[in-house]
Amino acid sequence: MNFPLKPLCAVILLASLSPLAAQAVVVPLTADTNVALPNAGAAQAINIRPATKALLAFDLSTLPGGITSSDIAKATLVFYVKKVPTSGKLQASPVTQAWSEATVTTAPSQGAAAASSAIISQGNSYFALDVTNLVSDWVDNPANNNGLVLEPDSSTPTTSITLDSKEAKQTSHPAFIEIALKGPAGSKGDTGATGAQGPAGVKGDAGATGAQGPVGTAGAKGDPGVKGDTGATGATGTFQAGTQTGQMLYWDGSAWIPVAPGISKQTLSYCKGIPIWGDCKLSVGDSDLGGKVAYILQAGDLGYDANVQHGLIAAPNDQSTSATWGCYGSAIAGADGIAIGSGNQDTSDIITGCTAAGIAAKICADLVLNGYSDWYLPSKDELNKLYVNRTAIGGFAGVLYWSSSEHDGSGAWGQGFGSGVQNFVSKGSTQSVRAVRAF
Repeated sequence: MNFPLKPLCAVILLASLSPLAAQAVVVPLTADTNVALPNAGAAQAINIRPATKALLAFDLSTLPGGITSSDIAKATLVFYVKKVPTSGKLQASPVTQAWSEATVTTAPSQGAAAASSAIISQGNSYFALDVTNLVSDWVDNPANNNGLVLEPDSSTPTTSITLDSKEAKQTSHPAFIEIALKGPAGSKGDTGATGAQGPAGVKGDAGATGAQGPVGTAGAKGDPGVKGDTGATGATGTFQAGTQTGQMLYWDGSAWIPVAPGISKQTLSYCKGIPIWGDCKLSVGDSDLGGKVAYILQAGDLGYDANVQHGLIAAPNDQSTSATWGCYGSAIAGADGIAIGSGNQDTSDIITGCTAAGIAAKICADLVLNGYSDWYLPSKDELNKLYVNRTAIGGFAGVLYWSSSEHDGSGAWGQGFGSGVQNFVSKGSTQSVRAVRAF
C-alpha cells in the first residue's frame, strides 16, 4: 500500500495518541546498500533486481526497556520507492550473519522469506511491509538482529525497483521501522438497549403468466446423399526397426533418425528441430531471451555456473548512433567497473550521478524490448565480447561504441568496431550505443 507520511510526520502523529491506548516507536536505519561488485555502500540509490539484493539494518535501542515480543502489536517496514523499471512484489527475509555496509559485495546468508509486499508499480512513493514476526524475534533474541534482505518475491522474479538510500541527502527518504506497542485493555462498555422490531412489509402482487407460443412446423427430411466410390488401397508403409529398448525415432524431413534411450527421469527437449536428452544449450548468435546471444560465461567469469548457462544478450540493433556519455568534467562515483558482470551496476551509478537527458546509459536503462526491461550499457570487457562476436550478433557499424566504464571525469572507455581498439574518449563526444542484458 502507499504510505505518504515521512518519518518525522509519523512520529508526531503517533505521539498524539493516548499513552493508555497505545504507544509507537520509530526504529532508525543504521545501514543500507545493495549487493554489488564493487561495494555500493555509499551509493544514493539501492537497486533491487533479479540478481541484486538490498540489505537493511536497524537500531532497536530506541524501544523502551523491558519490552518483549508480547508487547508488540505490529511492526511495519516503510521504504521510499524512487523508480520502478519492472513492477512486482518484494519479499523480506532475515539476514543470519553479520555484514558491513562499507565492505559487503556478496549476499550474506539469509533465512526463509518472512513477509511479502503487494504489487509495487509506482515510483516516487512510500510503501509499507508488515515485518512483525521479524522484529518480534529480534526483540526476544537481540543476537539475531543482523538486518533483513529485500529481493524480488518468488511469485514475481523479474521485479526491478530502485529505493532511496540514507545517503540520498537531497531527497532524504531513508527506510525506517514503525513499531506499535500494545496498551492496557479498556473497560467494557454497557450493553445498549434492544431496538423495537419494525413492521412487516406489504407482500407484492404475483406477476401474470405469459401466453405459451405456438409449436413450429417440423421441416421435411432431406434425401440421403449418394455413396461415394471406395478409394484405392494405398501401398504398405515401412518403419525402421529399433535396436535398443527405449530407443525412439524422429523424422528430419527426409529420413527417420534414431534417438538413443535416456536414463531414468531424464527430460527430452526439442532443440532447434532436434530432440535431445537434457536441456537445450544456447550458442553465440542464437536469437533468444529478447535479442542475440552475445557471450556465454566461461570458468573464471563472475557468475559462471558449470551446470547452468549464463551470459550476455545483445539488442539486435543499435539504440543510438549519436549519444554522449554525459557529465563531462564530473567523475561519477562507482561507474568504474570494467569486468564482465559490472556493466549493470555501472549503468545504475551513471544515471544516479548524472541526470542529463539522452545519455548512453539512460537510453539503455529506459529500453523496453521484446518483453524485457533490464537492459544496460555494457562495461569495457563486456563491450569487447560484443566486438569479438560482432559477426554472429550482427547489425554493428565500423564505428566507436560507448561502454559504461568511466576513465576519469572527462573521459570514458569506448571500442572501435572497425579496428577493435579500446580507448577512452571525451564524455562530450557522440558515439553509437548497443544495449545488453544478462541471463
